[in-house]
Amino acid sequence: MTPGGTAMLKACRLLLLLLLLPTAALSQRYGRPYSLVNDPPVLLQVKAESKSRYFRAADLRKMQSSALTQSDLATKATHIYEGVTLEQLIPAFALASPGERLQIEFGSQQIRTISGMDLDFQVKPMVVYLVDGKPISGHAPFYLVIKYRGKPVETIVGVDCISVEASR
Repeated sequence: MTPGGTAMLKACRLLLLLLLLPTAALSQRYGRPYSLVNDPPVLLQVKAESKSRYFRAADLRKMQSSALTQSDLATKATHIYEGVTLEQLIPAFALASPGERLQIEFGSQQIRTISGMDLDFQVKPMVVYLVDGKPISGHAPFYLVIKYRGKPVETIVGVDCISVEASR
């Protein structure tokens, strides 16, 4: 090879290296790993008294936890739900006011409104972040376990937001 050919080969290698270098940097954006940009920590929104608070599963794990063992009537399987009671996330006076309603946003833009008068408060509403000792996965990794008076415990899956509203 001639000296001019060696210089040309080095220049081509350098050009190729410079072209490929930006693709290696694409794995990070704005100084954060790419996976966190595309998969941010999921938050549970809780609204009461015109104020919103946001919780991560890690925030809930730091609070006093509760457990509830429930049998599934359809599959005959027993599940242990672990989480925090709703009263830990919402001011006590908001839940105790007469005529309050819970509005739960869950799943794919579904909303359910529950009258506080219909709930059996012997079993406190609970936001669940572990089922059978395993973290809940998916778009919204939180369940809400509630019990209506005279009915079995019900689990609402994929909860995004819980609002406490006073009766109008």
